[in-house]
Amino acid sequence: MKDSEKYHIPQDVADAFVAGQRHGMLTAAAPGGFPSVTILPFLRDGDMIELHCVRADPTFAALRANPRVTFLVSDFLAAYPHEWVAPHDMGRASLAYRAVNFECEATWDLDPAAVAAALTRLTRAYNPAADYPPFPDDDFYGPRLRQLAVLRLRILREQVKFKVGPPGADEGPGRRNLAAELRRRGGDGDARAADWIEHYDRLREVAATT
Repeated sequence: MKDSEKYHIPQDVADAFVAGQRHGMLTAAAPGGFPSVTILPFLRDGDMIELHCVRADPTFAALRANPRVTFLVSDFLAAYPHEWVAPHDMGRASLAYRAVNFECEATWDLDPAAVAAALTRLTRAYNPAADYPPFPDDDFYGPRLRQLAVLRLRILREQVKFKVGPPGADEGPGRRNLAAELRRRGGDGDARAADWIEHYDRLREVAATT
């Protein structure tokens, strides 16, 4: 993911985005092998990300061979044509998205008690209204707990890129026009994309006046 100051966002906004997401993409590459990617639910606590995966997952095997991994939390918003930004510049067609990429050092735990504790934390966080008891290591859950591993990723570097509208001289009007065109098109997800583009445009306007 190419870094660009055009698409930076305040750290608290990026943190809130990550906290509101429910999955990310874990990428690991064993020495000499191809990268392996798995989509996983997660919890973040400060500079640690906690996951669980199936022990037979090729991504887990790659992680054990090389614990330097990346974890991408992203949200695709919409694709848009160039004419919505600059009618005579076909290079202005693009995607709108939010993404935070973490470069991490991974550790893992195969202890069924650790797996049960991680699953309990995850289910309680994802559905706080439910009354989840701790996962028991019994005849029902025990065999499944022994198929899983807990992963803990220590964040070494974080890259944030919120590409939510065209940058440059047409930045403000361009984003507002883009949101209006998305609402007019009315495809799947277009209204939601327009909402987020307008939301971040307002944040930029507030930041510019403070």
